[in-house]
Amino acid sequence: MKKIMFVCTGNTCRSPMAEYILKNMLKESEITDIKVSSAGLNANGEDKINPKAQAALKKLGITVRRFKPKKIDSDLCRKQDAVICMTENQKKCFIGFKNVYCINELTALGEIADPYGSEQSVYDECASKLVSCCKKIFELLKK
Repeated sequence: MKKIMFVCTGNTCRSPMAEYILKNMLKESEITDIKVSSAGLNANGEDKINPKAQAALKKLGITVRRFKPKKIDSDLCRKQDAVICMTENQKKCFIGFKNVYCINELTALGEIADPYGSEQSVYDECASKLVSCCKKIFELLKK
């Protein structure tokens, strides 16, 4: 089973949206041998998915139940086949790991800016960009 983990800063906005978008694509295609998760560089286990991120996913027809942010560490990183960071700066936190990528490396669609603290429309735009990125990642995973 392949393990893919998306990483952002707090694991409340970008990475959970990417996680659920890719999970939904895999489910719709009946692909069951890929596990998708997410984590954050500075995640707080007491937080929840950002309500605006959750609303953006709902607009895509994706419902999030029971989500708890988790902090990535080197052990968790080693257990993944691919760790996909939202920005190049986040990737730099994993120097020495061969399984860590910036989402732009895999998709050529640019980095994913943090919508935290922005209006709902910014979260919706972020989710839309993540859909495009996840489509490209999905194609890579099918190869």
